[in-house]
Amino acid sequence: MTPTVIVIIVVVLVVAAAAAFLVNKRNKDAKIAQAEELRGQAASRAQSTIAPAQQEAAEAERKAEEARLQAERAQAEAQEAQVAAQQVEAEHEAQVRDADRLDPRVDHKADDYAPQVGGTTDQQPTPPSEANRDEQAAAPGLPQRTRGAQEMPGKPIEKTDEGGGWFTRKDSDTDRA
Repeated sequence: MTPTVIVIIVVVLVVAAAAAFLVNKRNKDAKIAQAEELRGQAASRAQSTIAPAQQEAAEAERKAEEARLQAERAQAEAQEAQVAAQQVEAEHEAQVRDADRLDPRVDHKADDYAPQVGGTTDQQPTPPSEANRDEQAAAPGLPQRTRGAQEMPGKPIEKTDEGGGWFTRKDSDTDRA
């Protein structure tokens, strides 16, 4: 290799390195410019979207806090009403116990004594609409069986030989003829 060829190769390599450096710098500058443009767009959008979104979030939080306070007040009122109802029930039971102590027909000293408090839901008499529900469920116009009636259909046949039971007798001779 001659010295001129070596110089030409070195010059070509230097020019290629300089070109690569300039292309890299140009790409870097273009990316910086593109990033600055995106930041500017984000900043302009932020002014129009972030503040209203933050205000909506703050308003929703305020409403949620107000709802929590209202729920706490309602819970406190419900507890007060429950306590008042229990006091009224206790007063009523005390009156019934006083009446039972005076009534000679009631053994209020028995171990299994419990006052018959009429105002509670578990000791209410059954309303007539529920007491006759079975009878109302039957189709209108159809005969209804009373409780305790025989549940087998038909009527007993007479004992002819060793058989018999609850079946409707059909005269087989007259039906076939």
